[in-house]
Order: sequence, then structure tokens, then C-alpha cells
Amino acid sequence: MRVRPRVFAVLAAGVLALGAAPAQASADTLVAEPTVTSAEYPDDGAWHPGAGVPGSFTFGANGDDAVVGFYYGNSDPATTFVAADHPGGSATVSYTPQSSGPDNLYVASVDGAGNRSAQHVHRFYVQSTEPRVSGPRETGVGVPAQFRFTPGLADVVSYTYRIDNGPETTVAASAGGTTTADVVTANLGSHTLKVWSTTGTGLRSGTASTTYTASDAPLVASTVYPDSQSGGGPGVPGVFTLTPRTPGVVDYVYYLDWDYDNPIVVPAGADGGASFTFTPDASGFHDLEVHSRTAAGTQSNVGREYYILVK
Repeated sequence: MRVRPRVFAVLAAGVLALGAAPAQASADTLVAEPTVTSAEYPDDGAWHPGAGVPGSFTFGANGDDAVVGFYYGNSDPATTFVAADHPGGSATVSYTPQSSGPDNLYVASVDGAGNRSAQHVHRFYVQSTEPRVSGPRETGVGVPAQFRFTPGLADVVSYTYRIDNGPETTVAASAGGTTTADVVTANLGSHTLKVWSTTGTGLRSGTASTTYTASDAPLVASTVYPDSQSGGGPGVPGVFTLTPRTPGVVDYVYYLDWDYDNPIVVPAGADGGASFTFTPDASGFHDLEVHSRTAAGTQSNVGREYYILVK
């Protein structure tokens, strides 16, 4: 056991309180590298409890009686200080991994003068507890889009989600833990949906995330002339169904073959939807661009491009 009397002299004089984080000195020292043990997350190359599941980690002075505490954290260098229970003793902290996969806890011992040891890296592997999230790659703006949440833990009773850094919304899980949520996105552009689950005992899972784009361009569909696929034929009529992707739509404006001097207006029904019929007179390609409009005359930010390939 290594004992450095100068450190105990400092302690005896009351210059350094055991519970306070010492200042960091820049001098090179021979402070012993700490030991790190964890029952829940040992450094053994195997997979252990899971994202959102807390674990206890015990730091030891490794026989160095000058050690008065430890710096630890999941970034290098470690920045959070915890005091040892006595000089040359140990400290136990709780750490909760937030995502599945490999994780590292960085730990350094520190003596009474603020000198750090070499940093110990405790490597462990975290099982996945994040829910699985499925949903559209593109949603509307201001209208609900359905996302499905499937549990990664047993006994899930609810899911909480947020869009980007917005407010949190919690929905109850259905029987078996799976549920669907009507997610409303307020703004155009790319977004990240973050989702985590909570069990009946209050255990929170890791956080899953998925990215998607929100657009106010209306949806266009036709069974006779599917988008970008060959269908129909000369003289064969096709019905095109229009679905709004923003609230308050009263009509649609579409352009055929980039003829922007001749817009065609289709009134919307009470639900904001509409349809029209197009009958090509020859085989070949046609471009369709569709915009929606509100009662205030506001047109969708972008139009939906739809490609008609006539057999």
C-alpha cells in the first residue's frame, strides 16, 4: 500500500474538505489508476440490462491511500467529481445509459493536491430497450400522421414522444404494448421524432428516433395511371384522387405538361379532398403538378409532381 504523508498533512490541517472537488493540478504524478466494477454493467464484452436501466458503478483507489476522490463521466476527460468514502477508499455512483450499443465510462482518481491518475476506461455493452418506430417518410403540415410504436421492454404502459426539441406528448400503450399515435407536425421541412416507453413500474426505456419530412403538397393517386408506372391507354379515362396535406383546403390547382398559362381548378369537398378525370388521347408521357389552396387563397408551398405513363 502506497502512503504519501504530505497528503494526510494537508487533510489534517483542514485545508481540503473530503466532500469538495479538489482543483486540478497540471504536474505529472504517480496517482494510481482506479478500479471500476459494476454488477449491472461489467466490462466483460457481454450485453447487459439495457438503455434506460440504471446501474451502480464502484470506483476504487487501487491501493493508493492518497486518493481522495474520482472524476467520472461518459466523455473524455471525465468532469463529474465524487469523493471517496475515506482517503484511499471507494465511491459508488449510479449511471443510466441512454442508448443501446457500446458505452464507455471514463474514471480518473485524484489526490488531495488535485493530481489525476491515468484515466481508466470501463467498456460495456447496453442491450436495446428503445421502442421500434414505424411511420411515413413524409407527413403533412398541421394534419395528423399515424406512427406505430412497438415495445422493446416488457410491461410497457405508455409512450412519450417529441418532435425535434418540442413539447412532450404521452399516449397510453394498447394491450401487448403496441400502439399508434396521430402525430401532428406544425412546420415544413425535415424533423426528428424521438420516442421512449415507460413500464408499469416507472422504468423508462432508451430513446428511439426517426427522421421524416413534412410537406403541404397534396397527395395524388390513380389506380388506372399509377405514379411513374405504365397504365391505361389512349382514350382510357383515369380518375385522380387528391388528398389535402394541410388544413382548410377549399380547392386544387393543377397544371398538365408544364402549361402554367392554363391552370385547372378543382373544388374540394367538405373533407378537403377532391378528384378529377383525365383521358389521354395518345400513348406517352404526361407531367402533372398539383397545388392545394385555402379559402384565404394561400397555395401550398410546393406542388406534388405526378408522372403519367400512358401505354
